[in-house]
Amino acid sequence: MMKVLKENYFISLFVGLSILFILSFIITTINSTEEDYQIKIEHGDSLWSLADKFGQVKHKDAWINEVMAMNNMKTAHIKVGEVLIVPEVKETFHIKNGTELAGTGR
Repeated sequence: MMKVLKENYFISLFVGLSILFILSFIITTINSTEEDYQIKIEHGDSLWSLADKFGQVKHKDAWINEVMAMNNMKTAHIKVGEVLIVPEVKETFHIKNGTELAGTGR
């Protein structure tokens, strides 16, 4: 078996590179599951208030700039009924630092 592989190294190289390509494609697909979604602008919405609601991970200015780029916006003005594409919101978990003892809730 080893003799056949050594004599036909190009087949081994082809199989190895094919496996590497397939694995990199799978990993890339798994890591790029972040999807953008659409929101409909309601009365009282502004990009700043939407950044409070949806842009939890990024600084508000960075989130607003990203939304403006995603929607090809020249200004930050939005209108009621308009549909905007926004980055997906990832769930974040915050650990409470305080300790609470049972039965001491006075």
